Amino acid sequence: MEKNTYIPAERQKKIMEYIEANTSAQIHELAEKFHVSEATVRRDLDDLDQQGALRRTHGGAIKVDRSTSYESMYSEKISLMLDEKHRIADAAAKLVHPGDTVMIDSGTTTFYIAQALSHHENITIITNDLYIAYQTPLHPSSTLVVTGGTRRQGRQELVGTVTEGFIRDTHVDVAFIGVDGIDLTGGATNANFAEVGVKRLMLRSAARGVIVADHTKFGRVALARICDLTDAGMILTDSGLEGEMLARLKKLGVQIELV
Repeated sequence: MEKNTYIPAERQKKIMEYIEANTSAQIHELAEKFHVSEATVRRDLDDLDQQGALRRTHGGAIKVDRSTSYESMYSEKISLMLDEKHRIADAAAKLVHPGDTVMIDSGTTTFYIAQALSHHENITIITNDLYIAYQTPLHPSSTLVVTGGTRRQGRQELVGTVTEGFIRDTHVDVAFIGVDGIDLTGGATNANFAEVGVKRLMLRSAARGVIVADHTKFGRVALARICDLTDAGMILTDSGLEGEMLARLKKLGVQIELV
């Protein structure tokens, strides 16, 4: 057995990512994957259950069913599915060329896209995400524009009529849009109404709209519909998406890229 190198907090985060991606997991399965004893896994699962992060079952745990309006805190989401988000971000950055104007939606996957664009020359980034605006370094030849608008309570994104008016009068080469759920019948969905108008307008403002989401978002339906899956120019996700969902998306004619 390979020696475990995770500290407890890091291991618990990895366990959560695994259960989110696979819906459920058994104790022996987690012990083998993370190279720890079954007793250690039981303690981790008990801790996570007490935090409300998952639900303990006999012999393992399952992910918590969330309401369609449930939103994780940004500080929680920023470190989930980190490898996948970085791969998506690197692939997204390759779609941007010198001279392009780029719309970047609020979110954690989109945050990493902005970071991946930090060395691109002569591009213009437009975003409604204050965290992205503050934390993104730029090449000296590039420009970053903030939409303006009203900051959502407890969040870092700008929404409302000012934001929507700005985007409505803007035309960009590519827009990267984050979502909370992707479903064959439900389409691309979001957990709150406030952002939906902004996301729709971003897609319409772009010559090429790209929905970015890690594979755990697939098969989920959130509160508010953003668009049909075929309305986006592309869906960019990680290679964890497989099986029937992937086959049916392709059959629908959805352009989907796995990285």
